[in-house]
Amino acid sequence: MRMRLLLLGTAVSFLAVGPAAAAAAAQRPVVPGGRPGAPGAARGDSGGADSVGVPPIEKVSTTQHTITIDGKAVAFTARAGTMVLRDDAGKPKATVFYISYTRDQEDAATRPVTFFFNGGPGSASLWLDMGIMSPKHPDMGPAGAQPAPPYNLVDNPNTPLDVTDLVQVDAMMTGYSRPGPGVKASDYTGATNDINMFGQFIRNYLDKYDRWASPKYLFGESYGTFRSAGLASELQSREGIELNGIMLLGTVLDFQYISQSPTNDIGYATFLPTYTATAWYHKKLPAALQTQTLEQVVQQSRDYAFGDYLTELAKGNTLSAAERTAVAQKLSQLTGVSEQFVLNTNLRIDAGTFRTELLRDQRETLGRYDTRLIGINGNAANQREDYDPSDVAPSGAFMSAFMRYLHTDLKYTSDLQYYMGGHAGRWEYGDRGYPDEVESLRLAMAKDPYLHVMVGMGYYDTATPFANAEYTFTHLGFDQTYRDRVELKYYESGHMAYLNQASAKQLKADIAKFITSTQRASQVTAQATH
Repeated sequence: MRMRLLLLGTAVSFLAVGPAAAAAAAQRPVVPGGRPGAPGAARGDSGGADSVGVPPIEKVSTTQHTITIDGKAVAFTARAGTMVLRDDAGKPKATVFYISYTRDQEDAATRPVTFFFNGGPGSASLWLDMGIMSPKHPDMGPAGAQPAPPYNLVDNPNTPLDVTDLVQVDAMMTGYSRPGPGVKASDYTGATNDINMFGQFIRNYLDKYDRWASPKYLFGESYGTFRSAGLASELQSREGIELNGIMLLGTVLDFQYISQSPTNDIGYATFLPTYTATAWYHKKLPAALQTQTLEQVVQQSRDYAFGDYLTELAKGNTLSAAERTAVAQKLSQLTGVSEQFVLNTNLRIDAGTFRTELLRDQRETLGRYDTRLIGINGNAANQREDYDPSDVAPSGAFMSAFMRYLHTDLKYTSDLQYYMGGHAGRWEYGDRGYPDEVESLRLAMAKDPYLHVMVGMGYYDTATPFANAEYTFTHLGFDQTYRDRVELKYYESGHMAYLNQASAKQLKADIAKFITSTQRASQVTAQATH
């Protein structure tokens, strides 16, 4: 059934607005990522990260539970608490909040452990926790739509706890993670410091709970995918930790591929297949395309985006009038917007205006994280949404369910406010133009011939469009070994594939298969013998 949900209200977004065009070092790109996915620089700038610190103390609540997964009872231990980070001299510097779910009566030497986190940057990790990982989650509306408050907390049939232990980690100045007194939060924020912090936490966790022998995995969403790529290399080089696998959802490893500006044509090509999928869903394509399957129309859009479209865009203002018209006609067919609108955009449709233009005749706007969800502007002529309906939908339910689960089931309370996002301060990427961690991931895979990657993508995601991930991994090294060790998974969902039960079930199956197949993975890269 086609989802036509009119969601009204004002969004309380815990992530900043969509990625800004990044062209010069003076203007750092805004990242998609956090909870679901969008960036933090704009939002983080108002957060004041270097706030008064909190005494670094370890406080852990341990509770016992049982959940039924696929008809089988799974007994597990949950630990919610803080871990102290120390400097080289052993002085306490900060605390990191985490929640772990470990299956009882399992051998730690063979039991996989997965560290998971969201992004922002500057977003807490409750989204992945409540969305797919935790044994409990909020009861969402049909297809992941916004439920009416008060919200129900129910068993999660798709938790991967039956196949892997799970550890949620909250970045600094998110959740209950805080710097100590006299310590700057910025020592733990920014692309490099953040990766260092996660590396130290993982090493400490392996020590504290004797998990060095366990198969190890990372699962990152949105900016968490960017973090995962850098963290894989960090764990290898600084901590001596090798991973069995990395799972990514809503991927961005190179910000150039999601940055739309007149001087960055690739940013328009990577969004085009998502526009086509969206127009198909809302029945805005010409009849010849509308009657085809989603996969068929997406493939045609993909072929054009990375073929003739990029070629024509590369010509810039040297395109003839006839060529401009031909491109506009093709784009109109593939996106459902008018030919004149395409011409007015200089053949470069940015994601924000697309979301307000496609259903303008119905006075409706589209969600950023999931373009199937519908909103409404106060002024139907606006070029930007008043709010993001796909952000509104899960926010209240997730926060309410998470705090209820934390207090009631996990028996953890704190005098601090649980920061969902917006407190990490300005996010620094260093002087490297468009931030990217593609080479970090490639190098980690080159060094470890057993390291595999699973990439999950939603067709209706305009925060991190799926074609950007495809383009990234077709350019991740040029040897067969990289292609052999990367799996691409597609979901009829938005940025958060876990919001509706059909996609969540598919995601759980993909996670289970990936972990099972990579615990004792065969070596892919040939090793020289002497």
